[in-house]
Amino acid sequence: MRKPINRSILASTITLCCMGLATTAMAQDADADDSRSTPDVVELDRVVATAQKRSENVMEVAAGVSVISEERLEAFGATRLNDFAAYVPGFQVDSGGAPGQTTMALRGVAPLGGGSIIGTYIDDTPIGPSSNKQRATTYALDLLPYDIQSVEVLRGPQGTLYGASSMGGLFKYITKAADPDGFEFRAGMDVNATKEAGDVGTGVRTSFNVPLIEGKLGLRASLSRQGTPGYVDQPDLTGDDAKDSNGYYQLASRLALTWRISDTANLRVQALSQIVDADNSSAVGLTYPTLEPIRGPLEGILQRATPYRMETDYYSAILDWDLGNVDFVSATSFSETRMDEVQDSTLVYGVAWPLLTPYPAGQAQFDVFLGTRKWTQEFRLSSKESERFEWLLGTFFTGEKNANRQQVSAYDANGIPLPFNPGTASLPGTYDEQAIFADVTYKFSPRFDVSAGVRHARNQQDFEQHSTGLLYGPRPIDLADSADDSVTTWKLASRWHLNDSAMIYARYATGYRPGGPNVSTSGVVPMTKADTLDNLELGFKSHFWDRRAMIDLALFRIDWDDIQVRVSENGLSWMGNAGSARSQGAELSLMVRPAERLTLGLNAAYIDSTIGDVPPSSGLVSGSRVPMTPRLSWSGTIDYDVDVSDQWRGRVGAGYRVTGERVAGAYDIDSYNALDLHAELTNMTWTVRLYARNATDERAYVSTGSVRDALNRYVAVTGVPLQPRTIGMSIDYRY
Repeated sequence: MRKPINRSILASTITLCCMGLATTAMAQDADADDSRSTPDVVELDRVVATAQKRSENVMEVAAGVSVISEERLEAFGATRLNDFAAYVPGFQVDSGGAPGQTTMALRGVAPLGGGSIIGTYIDDTPIGPSSNKQRATTYALDLLPYDIQSVEVLRGPQGTLYGASSMGGLFKYITKAADPDGFEFRAGMDVNATKEAGDVGTGVRTSFNVPLIEGKLGLRASLSRQGTPGYVDQPDLTGDDAKDSNGYYQLASRLALTWRISDTANLRVQALSQIVDADNSSAVGLTYPTLEPIRGPLEGILQRATPYRMETDYYSAILDWDLGNVDFVSATSFSETRMDEVQDSTLVYGVAWPLLTPYPAGQAQFDVFLGTRKWTQEFRLSSKESERFEWLLGTFFTGEKNANRQQVSAYDANGIPLPFNPGTASLPGTYDEQAIFADVTYKFSPRFDVSAGVRHARNQQDFEQHSTGLLYGPRPIDLADSADDSVTTWKLASRWHLNDSAMIYARYATGYRPGGPNVSTSGVVPMTKADTLDNLELGFKSHFWDRRAMIDLALFRIDWDDIQVRVSENGLSWMGNAGSARSQGAELSLMVRPAERLTLGLNAAYIDSTIGDVPPSSGLVSGSRVPMTPRLSWSGTIDYDVDVSDQWRGRVGAGYRVTGERVAGAYDIDSYNALDLHAELTNMTWTVRLYARNATDERAYVSTGSVRDALNRYVAVTGVPLQPRTIGMSIDYRY
């Protein structure tokens, strides 16, 4: 049962006001015309976020928001989430080795269960399944970040404005819009070398923007391809799968149009496609529970090849219309994702062949296909910026058609197929949701305001299961089920501007993740309930020291109820609701310009998270920390600008990221740190960059997974190693 919180909110708001009175004397008034402000500092003041579905200065948003610019992505040669996630406080990204084999956690809200807990958006529309049958916590959108203007990370539940599956936060790609006014052409290439890899990595990219009708219609197009060589060996495989077997490539293309219909109406249309194709898993074999390499630190224990491929197609149309007193937005999208993966299940099922059949222990392979076709439509009206009262009203619809096909195949010890069917399953389903939402802000004075928001959503799900084979029982299973649920989320926030450059805020917000029908096996509950989350947050944001410094500090407490977890027995898994969890802590972002050309940055998070009672078969431990959640993580950056000549300027910089010890079931994952370096020389037409990721060649595991056989015994742990030292150079031309 949800606890009464009205008194807590009132007390928090009163406390916030008192904090404001106490700290006014400490904050310095900013001089907007200070001639000493450097370009980077001015840029900080112009950074905008769309967290509240309005373009706002990030320092004015009453929530934890981080914005990673295109410049920062390019400086580190980023090609996937893992390359920059550690520079966002409280944001933990684990990887299975290739883009898309990605799990995300924020503020100790980890990807337990099957449905997404962090929403993913491209511009104004969501992408990715809402159903808990599509393993969205394991396979998240990971775009090759070219033609991306920025990335936004919203920390804490966003259920009021963004709805289902965003209870931990929101991850948003902001793409570059086509410009009807100007011509632009870019092209570039990248070459890099990874220690222990036999091949070099290469990347090529190009984009252009051209006005089709001057001032009215603009076209933008881009194409990029990135190849990453393998560095993990699989001695038990043969041929190309044995040496440097975990290489992959990314192929991304995008086409965008902007049509200025009139002085008051603007239409943006885009089509985006990405393919990720990986040869094999990046996981190596580790002993349980000591996590010592079974073989070498970069040697796996696969007995079956494990190719992986993810395809994403996305289309959107966004209409912005100024109706005079109000603004109208229509955001429409259609997306299709297809994921094929082969998993080596020899250690899970191979031992069971003598128990189920007359055949001796051997090999096993698990093939899974996940497909989602999703359309969304959002309409919203919002008031103009006002000195007293602002409002936003919207409605949202989504429809999903999901495919989930699974096949377990049996082989003998030499890899020859055995003549029986261990298990075949098809789990098709649909997910439909309708929601209405509203957000209002009342400004009691130019320095103090209160905002409130509410969202009511209803979802309907249809689910089928068609399964046969020894693992599912003596008879085939053919069933159909349906479920519907209604959830209301809300938020209350207040801001107190101490002066023109300092603000404190309080925010209480809720979020949820849909439940749904369960897989049918013996002893499994037929339905999984939605899990819910409450977040209380206090924050302070300020520019100070004549706008040469910026600070963003947040304290939070999260209560998570009816957690959806994956329960596994006899090699099968299903969803269940198990207890609660609590996460509380602090996040800090700090940027300082102590000298004209020198910029220093610090991001840090301290998270104290505890999981409640859970069944042992979930692989979790009651009373332990939430998985994937380091107690302490931090990163620092340093950048120094130099003038090389009248036409050329340069920049050198470094980033240092630290991820603390984490818990994964019944064992701990050691902490690790990595040093990233970069240098740049540009005349605004030609740009040459050098970069080194993990420059000290730190050896660590970015993620792990426990392996339990069909008898529920721990037999091994798989660990995905941190990518070894990678040194690269890129050249870009811009016209």
